[in-house]
Amino acid sequence: MKYSIIVILSILFLSGCSIKEVQIKPSHYTLDPIVKLERFATSNNDVIKVARIDGPSGLNTRAILYKKEGALQPYKYGNWSETPSLKLQHLITEALQDQHHFHAVVLGNSMATNNLTLEPLLQNFEEVFEDDTSFVHVSLRFRLVDVRNGEVLASIKLTSKKPVTNTNGAAGTVEAFDLATAEIIKNLSIWINEARR
Repeated sequence: MKYSIIVILSILFLSGCSIKEVQIKPSHYTLDPIVKLERFATSNNDVIKVARIDGPSGLNTRAILYKKEGALQPYKYGNWSETPSLKLQHLITEALQDQHHFHAVVLGNSMATNNLTLEPLLQNFEEVFEDDTSFVHVSLRFRLVDVRNGEVLASIKLTSKKPVTNTNGAAGTVEAFDLATAEIIKNLSIWINEARR
C-alpha cells in the first residue's frame, strides 16, 4: 500500500515537473518596426542592390542579446525568428522600394542588373544594462557604391538608442528594438535620397 502511494506520488511529481518544463519554452520574436517614409511621385533611374549585412560573428545569431558588465549574454527564453542581419536586409529593401525614389531596390542575391550597391555593416544590436535601467543599442555603417567603377559615393554611420520601458523580459526589449530599427531606416532613407537625387 505504502509502495503504491509512493509510486503514485512520484509519478504525479515527475509529471508536474515535466509540465512545468513544457510551459517554459523559448518565445520567438520578429523584428517588426513601423516605418512611415515619404513616398516620391516619380523615381530616378537607379537600380540599387542591398547587399547582405555583414557584422561581427557574435551578432550573427537568433539569440536576443544583452550586455551586462561588459559581457554579451543571450536571453534564455527569447529568440529572434530570424537573425537580425537577415531581417534588417529585408526591412531596408522593402522600405526603400516602397518609397519609389529608386527605379528598383533589390536584395543582394538578386540577378537583376544594378548600378548601385548599398553595403551595410551591423556594428551593434544589443540591450545594454546600466544600473537598474537598460536601453537597446543599434548601430550600422552604410556605404553607397557605384558598381561601374567601384567608387564609394557616400558613407554614413547611423546609431539609435532607445530605453527599454517595458521590463517584461525579452518582450519589452523587442519593443525597443522595433523603435530603434525604425529610426535607423528612416535616417537611412533621408541620407540615401540626398546622396542620390
